[in-house]
Amino acid sequence: MARALAIIRFYLGRLGKVGMAGALLMVASLAYDSAVVQPRKLALGEQLLRNQRAQQEAAARQARASQAPAGEAGQPALAPVAAAALRRLFDAADQAGLELDRGEYRLTEIKEAHLRRYQLSLPVSGGYPEIRAFVTQALNADPALALNAIQLRRDRIESPDLEGLLNFTLYLELGA
Repeated sequence: MARALAIIRFYLGRLGKVGMAGALLMVASLAYDSAVVQPRKLALGEQLLRNQRAQQEAAARQARASQAPAGEAGQPALAPVAAAALRRLFDAADQAGLELDRGEYRLTEIKEAHLRRYQLSLPVSGGYPEIRAFVTQALNADPALALNAIQLRRDRIESPDLEGLLNFTLYLELGA
């Protein structure tokens, strides 16, 4: 061990001040790479896998929705306008990097107003910026969509991820 230290000191002494600064920078860059860059690469790979899985699930949901002739519990089939609005909603979630878990959907008619009201209760999890971007994009993409309520909670104060429940209402004309 003492011999190895003597050899290192010998070569560092030969490098001079500039060479020692360069060697120090190389060691610092290797430490930064292993402490910061590599974990972020792993996290990015995991996020890409989650996004790919979410896209596959969204495609499967869209395929099921397009094949289903009627809504839940004998409700009328979703009109193309409603299906397109839901597609825009799921696209906004994909663009924000969020997965929309299985939600609750309820279609009601308001005959005196000649409207159908499609109420969506969607659980969501992710960071606050992603959830906010999703809500903003969804509301901007569809003027007939309204946000009724938003509930967010965080398990631990230091955790960047939130669990939430978003309640939307999509207003449709009776003939649409």
